[in-house]
Amino acid sequence: MDKQNETRRVMITLSDQAIAKLDQLVAEKQRKLNQNPELTKYNLRVNKSNILEAWLSHQ
Repeated sequence: MDKQNETRRVMITLSDQAIAKLDQLVAEKQRKLNQNPELTKYNLRVNKSNILEAWLSHQ
């Protein structure tokens, strides 16, 4: 299974509480990104898939 399919599979099985926590993590990471002047020039965006892929790659 490739990384994208695995990420989709995990997203589908998450509870509402887990999705809310994931949304909170996305907002927190995006806020940190926006506060870093070195990174703001790249207009980077954090999303749920980014966080899940990072988490899955460490499993």
